[in-house]
Amino acid sequence: MPSTFIREEDQSPYYDPERYYPARVGEIICNRYRIISKLGWGTSSTVWLAKDTNRWAWQSNRYVTLKITNCGKEEQNSAYEEVEMSQQISRLRSNHEGRRYVRLVKEAFEIQGRLGNHLCLVFEPLREPLWLLGKHLGSNGVPSAVLKPFLKSLLLGLDFLHSECHIIHTDLKSDNFLLGFEDSKVLESYVRQQESDPAAFKDGGGRPVFLSRPDFGPLKKGVGLVQISDFSSAVSGRVSVPHNHDIQPQPFCAPEVLLKATWTYSADIWNLGTMLWELLADDVLFNGLDPTSNTYSRAIHIAQMIRLLGPPPQQLLERADKGVYSQLFSNQGDFKFPSLIPSEEFNLPNVTPFLLGEDKRLFLDFARKMLRWEPEERPTAKELYNDPWLNFRS
Repeated sequence: MPSTFIREEDQSPYYDPERYYPARVGEIICNRYRIISKLGWGTSSTVWLAKDTNRWAWQSNRYVTLKITNCGKEEQNSAYEEVEMSQQISRLRSNHEGRRYVRLVKEAFEIQGRLGNHLCLVFEPLREPLWLLGKHLGSNGVPSAVLKPFLKSLLLGLDFLHSECHIIHTDLKSDNFLLGFEDSKVLESYVRQQESDPAAFKDGGGRPVFLSRPDFGPLKKGVGLVQISDFSSAVSGRVSVPHNHDIQPQPFCAPEVLLKATWTYSADIWNLGTMLWELLADDVLFNGLDPTSNTYSRAIHIAQMIRLLGPPPQQLLERADKGVYSQLFSNQGDFKFPSLIPSEEFNLPNVTPFLLGEDKRLFLDFARKMLRWEPEERPTAKELYNDPWLNFRS
């Protein structure tokens, strides 16, 4: 095995070889899907490209992405929730334009593993996460002019989820915005390469651990559609008791989530707003990191928000969980740790050096609309769709 073998699931501190399905390149899953290559892995699953063998000779090749979940109860429940959400969306009769920008599970079935069943989710194959487009174009992030049309598509998809499906995604991140193939020949070429030179594998505690090969090569021409993916953490927005459990990747957490002040669709809007820096510059707006220990701190995260947005309004603090409130604020509503608030150099113009002139001014206006303390003050996805920045051409 070459020493350059990249980090795979067996290097994760949470790796348990008994929980992962021992998939192999060439294996036929469910008497139908022949595994071509491994595309990636997570703490609860592995992801593979497979060929549908249930086709007539006169039909063109069909490829799918297989997500094989671990056999643990928590992982299984999460996967079944994603299937349920996909089915709920699929059943909806709607002509909303945003429907095409949402990636759904096409099929689901169970396969037998050593310790129990593994749920397999079948998707249409997509090329790569949106953020990788910047790498193809030789930049740290996706250039503003390139990103804007994709953001409009994502806002359409988000409006479809919010207004018609009544679903809150809760986990918007760059890895969950996926691009389709610009040309079917790209996928066919990749498959031929994998079949002529199969990926290496090593022993991972009694199961084969294959090298992930997620790179489909340079862009041939243009780009495919972008889609919002991964509904394993999504929830219904139609609830009698407001949601208040922890959601969202830490850097993108909305203030009402950090304060446990209940949240709804507008948490997705904050989430998207903070993601803009990652998409445009491969950076984060709020990291919440303690510089001395490099560990996350809720107090530092709130302090960074205070520097950019000013102090939180009293009406938001009144809805906060009492325990969280007492940790961070005095009885009068004053932040207990003013020394954690960054200097005035930490401001929106300074953290946006990658844009200039009118494009920068309009972008900051766009971002400020989403980054509001009060959830009710944030625009909807539909309202953001026609924002001046998205229509500005420099």
